Amino acid sequence: MPPCPLQQSKPFAKALRALGTAAEFHALPGHAVPCLIQTRHVPLIGRINLISRGPADGDLSGLADLDIQGPLIVNLPTPVPKLRGFCRLAKTHELALLPIASPITMRRRMHQKWRHALGRGERALPDIRNESFDDTRHAWVIEAEAKQQKARGYRNWPPAFLSAYAHENPGQARVISAWKDGMPRAAIVVLCHAPWATYHLGITTPTGRATSAHHLLIWHAATWLSAHGYSMLDMGHLTGPEGLNRFKLRSGAEKQELGGTWIRWPKPVRRVMIYWPSIHSPSGQNA
Repeated sequence: MPPCPLQQSKPFAKALRALGTAAEFHALPGHAVPCLIQTRHVPLIGRINLISRGPADGDLSGLADLDIQGPLIVNLPTPVPKLRGFCRLAKTHELALLPIASPITMRRRMHQKWRHALGRGERALPDIRNESFDDTRHAWVIEAEAKQQKARGYRNWPPAFLSAYAHENPGQARVISAWKDGMPRAAIVVLCHAPWATYHLGITTPTGRATSAHHLLIWHAATWLSAHGYSMLDMGHLTGPEGLNRFKLRSGAEKQELGGTWIRWPKPVRRVMIYWPSIHSPSGQNA
C-alpha cells in the first residue's frame, strides 16, 4: 500500500477547495498515484504551484517535465542530492511515523519509560472520549490551542482549516479527550485520511501533564485506528524541543527523512538563470 501523507490525500484537497484554494490531482507519467498540486495567485507574482509531501510514491521522475504554468515549489517526501530542473530552497526535516498494528504489537514497540507513563495515565484518567470534531462542542479545544500557540511561540493550521476538514469529511476529524471530575484535562485532534492519519494538534492542563495524558491519548488514537484498518499515524516533524522529539519516538514511531523544499522557475526565468553565470563570469568569457 503506497504512503498517504495528509498533504497528498483527497480529504485534504476537499478542505482546501472549501477554503477557496485550487487543489487538483495531476497524473505524472509513469506514476500509479496522482499528485496533488495546490495553486495560489500571489499579488505582483501571479500563479504559484505547490506539491507538498509529493509525489507520495517517492518516484521523482517526471517532476522536471511537468507542464504547469508558473513557479513550482515541491516539498519532497524523500531525500535527494539533486533534482533536475529545480533549485533547493530549504533543508530537509525528519518526521515521526507511528506504524499502526495490533495493540499487542504496538505496546511491545514502546520504549519502557513510555509504556510506564501510559500505565500511569490509564490509572489516573479512565474517562476517554473519542468524538467527531464539532465547532461548537469543541470550541474549548480551539481556544486552548490558540492560547498555547501564543505562550509557546509556534503556529499551526488556522482553525478554519480544521472546520473545513471536519465539514467536508464527516467523521474524519477525531477529537480524543481525557476527562476527570467532569472536566477536560487534555485533548488531541487526529485527521483521518485512510490508510494514514495525522496528529493535528494537542492541548493539556497541569493535571493532564501530571498524569501523562498525552501518552494515553496517543494510545487510544492508535488502537482506534488499528480497529478501523489504518496503517500509519503521522506524528509530525522532529524539530524539537528535545523532550517532544523523545516523546514521539519512544511511542514506537520511526524516523523518516524528508527531501527538503525545491523550486522550479518558469522556462523564461530558467533560461536567464542558465546563461547568467556565463554572461557574468569573472573572466568575461562564456563558460
